[in-house]
Amino acid sequence: MRTNKERQQLIYRRTRELRSKERRKKQCMFSVCGVALCLMLVIGIGSFMPGVVKQASVGNIDYTMGTASMLGHYEALGYICMGVLAFALGVCVTVLLYRLRRVEEHKRRTREYQHRMETGGQPEKKKQQE
Repeated sequence: MRTNKERQQLIYRRTRELRSKERRKKQCMFSVCGVALCLMLVIGIGSFMPGVVKQASVGNIDYTMGTASMLGHYEALGYICMGVLAFALGVCVTVLLYRLRRVEEHKRRTREYQHRMETGGQPEKKKQQE
């Protein structure tokens, strides 16, 4: 037979697991929507860039033969490819920073939980400074 304290701990753990599952589902949905939106922006901007660059060229200097010319005469596709590469690099950096933050947060929560278990679940009293 379990004590009331053990039951409370089990309920607390299960509640925390359910909340974290829901939070992960929401985060995944927002991430997928964000990635789709960013890719649409990259493709849209890449499609309009050749026209913008042609309007910006002055005199005999033709600026359209830069990055976009890597795929022959498909300037828009060149801009889209470069945008997707930059986007992928940004996603990789973001994921790395997110994972590092989550590891630190997990360590902090573990320390707090261990401290609570050592003190019998009592909240820490703030020391008064004189």
